[in-house]
Amino acid sequence: MFAQFFGGYLFNKKLVTAEALTQAFEDKKNTRMRLGVLAINAGLMTADQVEHVNVTQQSVDKRFGDLAVQLGYVTEEQVDALLSQQPTDYLLLGQTLVNNGALTNAEFETAINDYKRENKLTDSDVENDAADKLTALVSDFYHLDGSNTPVMLPDFVAMLFKGIIRFIDTDFTPLEAELSESVTAEKVVEQKLSGDYSGAVYACGDTDTMIGFATRFAGEEMGDVSGFAAETVGEFLNVTNGLFAVNESNEHGREISMEPQVVYSNETVPLKKPSIIVPVAFSFGTMSFVITL
Repeated sequence: MFAQFFGGYLFNKKLVTAEALTQAFEDKKNTRMRLGVLAINAGLMTADQVEHVNVTQQSVDKRFGDLAVQLGYVTEEQVDALLSQQPTDYLLLGQTLVNNGALTNAEFETAINDYKRENKLTDSDVENDAADKLTALVSDFYHLDGSNTPVMLPDFVAMLFKGIIRFIDTDFTPLEAELSESVTAEKVVEQKLSGDYSGAVYACGDTDTMIGFATRFAGEEMGDVSGFAAETVGEFLNVTNGLFAVNESNEHGREISMEPQVVYSNETVPLKKPSIIVPVAFSFGTMSFVITL
């Protein structure tokens, strides 16, 4: 999830385009991690030093690590330590953006340092998928730390993205959220929640996006025969809401029930109170999740 929110951070800062991110998420599956990006992330080399080694390699037949040691930028022990690291997903994303020309090494250096500082992240947090850091990251990204924010909302949004990663794929970018009092889309799937608190969750998008999302979830190609794609998206909501309900019961003693899903076509669905709209960009389109808690 750290990679996806790093991508969202880059997009919101206007450092990369949505198209560049979509391409990078696809390409990073075949990206080979380079020592220079690892060294920048670890704070062992600057972008200028990495560029110097890269330029020197054009006239000297030596590996990056050997040249970096020769030039006095790092030690052999540091090179060995970097090479032994398992590359994290967000570094692979950064490397791919650099490879694709969407970012320079200098832009990556500034962005990754700012991102970690602003979100109080360490490499250990990222490598271990620290649950508290993930929730805090979601809360900061969507500004969910206000006094009017329901206490369970950051946990729900974090659960939503975990579900997307688990059941759909990792090639998505979270976009800026907004508040709304109604939802309008070609297709809207609603599931209401009741119990210790009431609310609803909606998945909204055009027909092609619904088909793309449903195909990923079902693991097989499908069309929109009799609205089956939207119903399949409803099953994703059911699973996500179910996992959230179990967590709320186990961790906080709150009991939540889920009502059957309802599908709307080309309608404006009013909301009982202002709700957060969380757009998520995929290669097949942008799906918006609307959350009323």
